[in-house]
Amino acid sequence: MQHQIFKALIISFLVCTGFFTAHAKDAPKPILSDLQITQLGYKEASKLPSELKGHRPLNRVLVNFVGVDEIKLLQSIAPDIEFVSIEAMGESDNKISGDFDAVVLSCGAPVSLKHVTDVAWVHSFAAGVEDCLSHPTLVQLNGNYILTNGRGTAAATIAEHVIAMTMSFSRGLHIFRDSQTTASWDRELIYGTTLTTTVNGKTMLILGLGSIGKEVARRAKALGMRVTATRNSSREGPDYVDYVGLADETLTLVKEADVVVNTLPATPSTKGFLDDKFFKAMKSTALLVSVGRGATTNTDDLIAALQAGELRGAALDVTDPEPLPSDHPLWKQKNVIITPHIAGTGSGSIDRAFKLMLENLRRYQADEPLLNTVNKEAGY
Repeated sequence: MQHQIFKALIISFLVCTGFFTAHAKDAPKPILSDLQITQLGYKEASKLPSELKGHRPLNRVLVNFVGVDEIKLLQSIAPDIEFVSIEAMGESDNKISGDFDAVVLSCGAPVSLKHVTDVAWVHSFAAGVEDCLSHPTLVQLNGNYILTNGRGTAAATIAEHVIAMTMSFSRGLHIFRDSQTTASWDRELIYGTTLTTTVNGKTMLILGLGSIGKEVARRAKALGMRVTATRNSSREGPDYVDYVGLADETLTLVKEADVVVNTLPATPSTKGFLDDKFFKAMKSTALLVSVGRGATTNTDDLIAALQAGELRGAALDVTDPEPLPSDHPLWKQKNVIITPHIAGTGSGSIDRAFKLMLENLRRYQADEPLLNTVNKEAGY
């Protein structure tokens, strides 16, 4: 059902914008406007596709999570390219053969890469690309390929999830939900405790001020919170962020935070970044909300900190390992809310992800700067 809704939204969008009519014989018109690109936080490359390492013309492209009707949309943009859909072909390996110049997939499930050997371009619907970067197929290319991702497509949705988690803890909703299962009307739970509080006037620290971090900050500020953040690149940030620090200021800033939001990508420098030292620097009343990558948190250290009362609780949409085994001790922590890596899901996110891919295909063919090119050395 969600797939059908998504398909209808895309077709409706392209019809309403005149994509299939006025420009049928001309070069395809842009899928995204400059305003949309700015609002969604997509970053335009400083170089043309033809100037990037590994570039070559596209003749054959392997696509995942794309059905027959979506293939028609792709062909309307690039009629000279043969698009092969894994969904349309079925899962049998012997149905997918030959050479491909590009592959469209989600790096969280890079199974498509087993069907390719030498590609010029990889586009991921998802933002995280660590599983692509470490895949043997791409490692052997020594960086001689273009990688773009879906950074920003689910940022607003994930930000809403962060706020939902924060509010759930601030009002003790998870505790009252547990009471509901036993039909317990217990107002005494809130007295003499910090079970219910308000976020107004509290400080939120956001680790990673990328597209997700900015959307979280925007919403937190609207709720009356003081917002601080860290980033690697600079101290620059939007006006709704009160202070932007560099990564080496994290342990200082975390001491002031009532809510810490982890949006960090998985890179060699962020692996296990949230460790025993980090948790000991947190307020004992602080909440951790994690929506970046599970590997950025040392899970054993987090459990120890929760059990020692070094932080109030944790709301985790990502874990390490993932999926979380049924016998993992995190499941038994009463001060933890776990969601199974679904913060970015929703029809709006799917719609934006597909439009971004369509726009990048158009740009690749027209040799215009791509959106969301990944710095493969940095990992994001």
